[in-house]
Amino acid sequence: MKQLYIIMITVALFSITQLSNGQVVLPYQVGTWPDFRSCAISYTFDDGCSNQFAKALPMFDEAGFKLTLFTVTGWSPNWTNLQNAAIKGHEVANHTSTHVNLGSATLETQQTEIETSNNLINSKVTTQKCMTMATPYCAKGNDALAAKYFIAVRGCQGFIEPKTPGSFMNVSSVICGSLGTVMKATDFKTKADQAASSKGWLVYLIHGIDNDGGYSPLGSDTLKASLQYLKDNDSKFWVNTFGNVARYIKERNCVSVTETTINETTIVLNVSDTLSNNELFNQPLTLRRTLPGGWSDATVTQNGSPVSDSIIEVSSVKYIQFNAIPDGGTVVISKISTTGKNEMRGTLNNDFNIWIESNEVKFSIPESCRENPNISIFNLKGSKLISFKNVRINNGTGIINITKLNYQPGIYLFQLTNSRTVWTKKIQLFTI
Repeated sequence: MKQLYIIMITVALFSITQLSNGQVVLPYQVGTWPDFRSCAISYTFDDGCSNQFAKALPMFDEAGFKLTLFTVTGWSPNWTNLQNAAIKGHEVANHTSTHVNLGSATLETQQTEIETSNNLINSKVTTQKCMTMATPYCAKGNDALAAKYFIAVRGCQGFIEPKTPGSFMNVSSVICGSLGTVMKATDFKTKADQAASSKGWLVYLIHGIDNDGGYSPLGSDTLKASLQYLKDNDSKFWVNTFGNVARYIKERNCVSVTETTINETTIVLNVSDTLSNNELFNQPLTLRRTLPGGWSDATVTQNGSPVSDSIIEVSSVKYIQFNAIPDGGTVVISKISTTGKNEMRGTLNNDFNIWIESNEVKFSIPESCRENPNISIFNLKGSKLISFKNVRINNGTGIINITKLNYQPGIYLFQLTNSRTVWTKKIQLFTI
């Protein structure tokens, strides 16, 4: 009887990025953006317009993306809505207490506006800490004061930032909607493609949606179309909050990787950075290492727990690619023998894992996909080879038997779907 083995690999392969100012040297590389994507994109929403909650948030939740809500705390915001958004991973951030023009305000007034707003946000939104701000009217305040409270401040100069902004206290954004430069779905696509070409960070600034009375309203259909384009090209675009992108950049720019042990089956390493606040700076970085000679597969843990990892191949060189939090504990890369059973291992998103036992493929089903999940296997040309409906589920784990699957060793697409969501992973099937 032939035995089947699985290696998880990334959906797309990108050029290798080596840090110029970090202490990372070959055989390690750090992704400019997570999973070596081409660029980062942040959607930021100002002033708490009603359709940001009624229309935008559901769109982002459905797409699996996170946004930033810059909140004017003196305008009686809906704290329940903001707390619920934060629970789902969206960012609630500072837009001052009264929407004051910081460029013309005294230093004392600036501090009062910033501190009052920060204290209120942190008391009302308890699942995260306020760490970024957007300046009202695009008017930059005192940088030294802002730096005491925030890791990044958003302005609106209208250009795409490079991979590291020239100033974290005045990060550029692009105004969207009827009074901005990005109004149509094609405008969003063009800007996103420009960001990918430059390997930079694109920040959108949005106020009103449809007819909610907000400044420079943007059509909800246009917003949805822009998200769909990014979702369809997920391997290229990293969409995340303004604060998370800023954290990734700061960590990436000062990360160090040091191997402490290496033998025939194990590599132990330390991933650290020079940032002092490990509670705040805990964004996972994507790293990759060439597989040692004689290794065909590997898996990674940090602090004893599995992390997101995958085997990829670039220019005929095999790498183990994984996510690790700087100063988050010891990282261990372990060789997997292809003569035995693969253990469960991480994939590109932490809630969808896949492994094999005997002739059964098993996979963890994300909670949002546990209602009527289906499995399909495609070849790389997109042709469906087989579908499995009425998947057997046991304690959140899906199980399918593939003894009757007539396959040839190679790379396939393994797709998990229900009526709302689709997950797709590349797998390599082979026999020995």
